[in-house]
Amino acid sequence: MAKPLSSRLAGSGVTLKARALSFFIDWVVWGYIAYGVMFFLNYYWYTVHVDWWGTLTLPTWGWPLVVLGTLEMAGLCRALGRSLGKRALGLNLVGEHGQRLRRGQRIYRFLLWNITLPIQPILYALRRPLLHERRSSTQLVHSPRAPGVKGKSSLLTQWGIMAVFLCVFTVWLGWLITEINVPVLISRAPTAGRIWSQMVSPDFRYFIEPDPVFALRGLSYSILNLMVVTIFMALLATILGAIFALPVSFAGARNIMGHNALGWAVYAVVRGLFNVFRSIETVLWALVFAVWVGWGTPFAGVLALTVHTIAALGKLYSEQVESIDPGPLEAIVAVGGSRWQVIRYAVLPQVVPSFWAFTLYRWDINVRMSTIIALVGGGGIGDMLFYYKNEGLWRMVGAVVIVIVAVVWSMDYISGRLRERIA
Repeated sequence: MAKPLSSRLAGSGVTLKARALSFFIDWVVWGYIAYGVMFFLNYYWYTVHVDWWGTLTLPTWGWPLVVLGTLEMAGLCRALGRSLGKRALGLNLVGEHGQRLRRGQRIYRFLLWNITLPIQPILYALRRPLLHERRSSTQLVHSPRAPGVKGKSSLLTQWGIMAVFLCVFTVWLGWLITEINVPVLISRAPTAGRIWSQMVSPDFRYFIEPDPVFALRGLSYSILNLMVVTIFMALLATILGAIFALPVSFAGARNIMGHNALGWAVYAVVRGLFNVFRSIETVLWALVFAVWVGWGTPFAGVLALTVHTIAALGKLYSEQVESIDPGPLEAIVAVGGSRWQVIRYAVLPQVVPSFWAFTLYRWDINVRMSTIIALVGGGGIGDMLFYYKNEGLWRMVGAVVIVIVAVVWSMDYISGRLRERIA
């Protein structure tokens, strides 16, 4: 039986998957550098000295040049030393007998790589040694360290220099993109100090007594009242989320579903849904449900938290199922057990303690999230928090924040103790 393409040898024992992934990492690195260069050109030169009302953009014919240029730089780095991609996959370029390569040999390999690039897929398909490796007497091997560089500092290697450069480059780029402004931070410090000084001397007059401002709108809101609503919003969302996530999580576990084509299809769909619903933040879900069922209602907040909880717990549950001891599963399958019996007697006893711990931790998260979703109409204590903030009543804000902190702190302690007992 022929081996799959990803595991075929290409003259050195390194799989196509490892080669392709390491090269892709290097290519992405140079693509990222190209993006940064364009940004710096616009920021420091083009928009100031050439075309101050616009930005430097690539013409249609420029994109192929960028793609080919980054491709060439990735190939050159891989030929001349140990690139980040090769370091990440534990690969090294050596001679045909494992010796260190000469500089001329590396350049010759790079030139041959450019010439033979169009026929590389054919050589892989035929399981033949790569032409540029055979002609240059080089090979790509799995090796933690390149020959001849024993004891050499990582900062003096190509991948080490590139890693340091990328860190500095990223901080510099991020500093400009996010518009960090240290002078403003310093000049407006007195304003922030005034706000903090009011918040640390909170006004608890409406802790139990409803605030008359809300009473004018037919609402009976006190800090304690809305904090209770928030806690139950989080509790209900956690319970509903766990109820729905529990059965679905088994459909998202490889070791449960990965036995036939239909099972793999179900697994892929379920995991995909987990990722999609989890990637949409709770605030956005709250906005959707607030428009749907009513602005400022706790029901909208419960729905938003529940949807996100199902996806988050589903992923955590399914990963826990995948990490169980396979022995009991194999034993029950060997004696003819059904899929339900495998789950009931081999899976659940191993995962229930972790499921409880994840659920309690999610309740803790939901309490914190439920204070934020009021910003988009999700209801709860956030309604009062953002009202006071908008009115500049910072002593009232301080009172609400202190209550929130006290509740979250207490719940964190209680859930932590419960997780310890369950574990």
